[in-house]
Amino acid sequence: MKQVYQYRSLLWHLIRRDAVGRYLGSFFGLGWAVLLPVLTLGVYVFVFGVLLTPKWPGFSDPLSFTLILVTGLLVFNLFSESLARMPSLIVTNASYVRKLVFPLHLLVLVPIASSLVNFVIGLLIWIGLAWYSGQSIWLTALWVPVIIFPVLVMIVGLGTGLAAVGCFVRDISQGIPPVLQLLLYLGPVIYPLEVVPGSIAKLVLLNPITVPVQEMRRVLVFGQPPDFAALFAYFVVALIIYVFGSFVFERARPGFADVV
Repeated sequence: MKQVYQYRSLLWHLIRRDAVGRYLGSFFGLGWAVLLPVLTLGVYVFVFGVLLTPKWPGFSDPLSFTLILVTGLLVFNLFSESLARMPSLIVTNASYVRKLVFPLHLLVLVPIASSLVNFVIGLLIWIGLAWYSGQSIWLTALWVPVIIFPVLVMIVGLGTGLAAVGCFVRDISQGIPPVLQLLLYLGPVIYPLEVVPGSIAKLVLLNPITVPVQEMRRVLVFGQPPDFAALFAYFVVALIIYVFGSFVFERARPGFADVV
């Protein structure tokens, strides 16, 4: 964190450069930063909230289920958008790798910052839907940053590890998308955790999006305070993954220039 603060101006430059570069030359420009999250959430809501109309205890109408669904998609999209770019991160930024004094760990934070912006946009969409449907917007929503912080720690840990390994094993870039889709369907995003059979429930609980999805629903939809014990346990695991991911990244770093 000290290094991040030290290079905060450089990090801001990289984030701005990434945002502008992704939409440079397009007709809508940075407007896609708002439009893409809206379209992505809209597709999921149409498929799972209108076409398939799954049942959720206590939430039978499509609009109520949409609010349930979007809370889960906010966490899933934060994970998937961040981690999908990690395996190729070092390779696509080869010019920075060859600069011996460049703090490469900052590269991991750039796609995460972009995904976090999309998360905030999605959260504002949720608030708009809740207001439109007459759903109460609980004060417990103020706990959202507390829930998301350990998620970001988890993503940074996984991202640094994937970035390091992906530089040497290029096949990881091909394998990550289906794994991320597995996170969606093996997490309580489109169904409640309570309907999962006991044998499979243990597998679902190992999913890194399960705890934050459950807690997001508690504070946004049900107006309940978060389960602090579950969040603390999740944070401890996230810290372990962060330390391990950072260790792998630093050990692999001297070899990056030889393979990019």
